[in-house]
Amino acid sequence: MLNSATACREFLETEDPSTVAAQIRKDQESCKAGKLPSILALYLKRLTLKQADLVASQLCPKTAKYSQSLKMMQYSGIIENIKAYSKHMGHEYRLEPLPSVTRERPNSQPSIEDYETTLKVLAYIQNQGAITASTSLGHTIAALNDTIKTRPNHSQDQIPQVPIFTRDFKSNVKPRRKCYICQYWLATPHPQYKSICKPCGDFNLASSDLSLPPNLQVDGQTALVTGARIHLGFHTALRLLRSGAKVIITSRYPRDAQLRYLAEEDSEKWCNELRIIGADFRAARDVFQLVEVTKNVLKEWDIEGVGKLDVLINNAAQTWTDPVQKELDSIEREHQLLLEGSDSQLILPSDYGPRVRGGSQDTEPLITLSQLRQEISKAIHDSPLVEEHTSMPHAISTNDNTTGAAQNQNEKCSWFQTLHEIPYEDIISAHSVNTFVPLILIRELLPLMGITRSQTRLPLSTAPRAHIVNVSAREGIFEADPKSKHKNGFHVHTNLAKAALNMLTETEAWPAWRERRVAMNSVDPGYLSMPLEMEERGGVCPIGWEDGAGRVLWPIAVGERGEAVWGRFLKDYGAHDVDVGAGR
Repeated sequence: MLNSATACREFLETEDPSTVAAQIRKDQESCKAGKLPSILALYLKRLTLKQADLVASQLCPKTAKYSQSLKMMQYSGIIENIKAYSKHMGHEYRLEPLPSVTRERPNSQPSIEDYETTLKVLAYIQNQGAITASTSLGHTIAALNDTIKTRPNHSQDQIPQVPIFTRDFKSNVKPRRKCYICQYWLATPHPQYKSICKPCGDFNLASSDLSLPPNLQVDGQTALVTGARIHLGFHTALRLLRSGAKVIITSRYPRDAQLRYLAEEDSEKWCNELRIIGADFRAARDVFQLVEVTKNVLKEWDIEGVGKLDVLINNAAQTWTDPVQKELDSIEREHQLLLEGSDSQLILPSDYGPRVRGGSQDTEPLITLSQLRQEISKAIHDSPLVEEHTSMPHAISTNDNTTGAAQNQNEKCSWFQTLHEIPYEDIISAHSVNTFVPLILIRELLPLMGITRSQTRLPLSTAPRAHIVNVSAREGIFEADPKSKHKNGFHVHTNLAKAALNMLTETEAWPAWRERRVAMNSVDPGYLSMPLEMEERGGVCPIGWEDGAGRVLWPIAVGERGEAVWGRFLKDYGAHDVDVGAGR
């Protein structure tokens, strides 16, 4: 039992690095489970730099392969999290008292401070007349005990009987928060992240830097990033451009996208390597037109005229449907930019034009909404269980207006709606954009990625030849607790779409890797945005778009260093192994 200083010191002196790492890992799991870890973390500072490095290599083997500094950062973060957890546990959580270094000192060499304190105490009781210079040791100890018993209780000398941190919070005391990444109680926030502890904040920054130049160099490689006008896609595409890649992006509003990219201070360095394609993924025609235009651009970029794609990032997503007026405003802005004659040097020529709701009334969507409504209406009215006076539900009204409930700007968005409140339009568009389009793009563009069919299959240890990143979310996995607040009967349409996207990754990752050495992963970019309702209540996201871009590009960054990461659901740069079937 590592419950004393002596036991910990002996353990560190006699055990090999792999055993020490195994104990640290066990303590980490104890913290996650709300149990009491050993006190080994308090004594790891006794290790030499070389010993700590060996333990860190065993504790963080994946990180050790590509970054010495990142490995030690992750090692220090784990140790500090265990120490912080032990320090801040309330007494009701402790399975047994945590031995302190002071409690163990009778068995070890007293410190200089101990001797000085002893002399001060002896001088004090001698001045009080309790002992003299000739008093025996036995009588001196007895005098000390009498002094302790008769000493008045002064508030400044009282020792707390319970830890400071307990669950009995006063109304004016802020509740404790957990670190967004490690999920331990937040003791010292990172200077840049109020919701992340300092070790995890340092780890976040170091991991994000892997996909920034000069750490990431992808000169001459080609990439397609969907939904890259703003936010996550924008920052992801910028990182690739600044790292030397030739990038194709998609947007519903291509002229506005061009304006945003050219507004970057360093745009002159990479703007010739950027191409923009207008496409609305709610319409099938736009998706297949995107495929053809992309193939043509890749052929132009390829000296041999074959056309190869190195990176596909399925970032475009539909969570809730914007009000019609917001779409009209964006369309009006596009038309205004066209009338102003803005240079369209980056926009690829096509017959695309932005339409409300993707033009679902005059073009063919991936799923025909009107047909679905007719089928539902027919099924309801033909049912013998439905009485004649039963009316159609509002969400499946059979009128020709495809905007549904989402037109009302005052109505809550579908993120806060239950199964019976979500408009069918939101359900259909979420699946079209989040699931069907990634499937189509992978199916059509995978033959252009990785090694060619004529090449001999390479051993499994080979570095990736190309990458597919499906931007997903934790909403697409099972939670450890079925009553988890992360689901709780809301936004079922998004949860369904992300679960399907994760299954696309799991199903196709192995064939893509086996046949073409294409590393396919699902990536949770993190908590980056929130509905307007939450922002108005003062909600703040724990991380930003740059942090999300670092997560999206992390498997590519480590792949460029020779490490093959594929077929995984990646959260926080792969720091957490997530079982998509059972949750964390």
